[in-house]
Amino acid sequence: MKNIFKIPVLLFLAIFLLVSSCKKEIDGCIESSAMNYMPDATTNDGSCVFAYDFAQGIWNISSVCDDLIISIPLAGDFPVPLNDMFPETIEITGEGAGVVSMDINGENVLANVSYSGIVTIQDDQKISVDTGDFGVVDVDITGSGIIESASNGDLTLNLAFEIPLAGTQTSSCEIAFTK
Repeated sequence: MKNIFKIPVLLFLAIFLLVSSCKKEIDGCIESSAMNYMPDATTNDGSCVFAYDFAQGIWNISSVCDDLIISIPLAGDFPVPLNDMFPETIEITGEGAGVVSMDINGENVLANVSYSGIVTIQDDQKISVDTGDFGVVDVDITGSGIIESASNGDLTLNLAFEIPLAGTQTSSCEIAFTK
């Protein structure tokens, strides 16, 4: 009689162990370099998105810049509206290895794009700006931002101008990107 009870119990335990040992598959992005990486996913469902790919294309931009006020002793203050220095759209192209190039009024500014979408302007980036009364000056650009999705992001640019008779002047711009 004891064997009659052992067989169903052993059969139940065998079925229980078999069912509980089966792993449930979770579809998702298994690429750790993707913005939507799912560490619990077991199979790649093709949904991976990469910030570097998102960054490329033509973007509408809107800029909010602090006006540059050039102060020259005995001559006065000269405002330079910086919002006008950025076009309404810019083209961003891939340079490879997580580097993109932003075309700002015909001049390329290089930036690094991390896996998580952080954008960092590379060192020694410059563009030329017409300041009006002081002519065309080189502008050193630094800054960073984030690509939030395929259709929006933001960037904070820090600008440094070397103005004759006025020395180094600085300003910053908040740039919103949309597609």
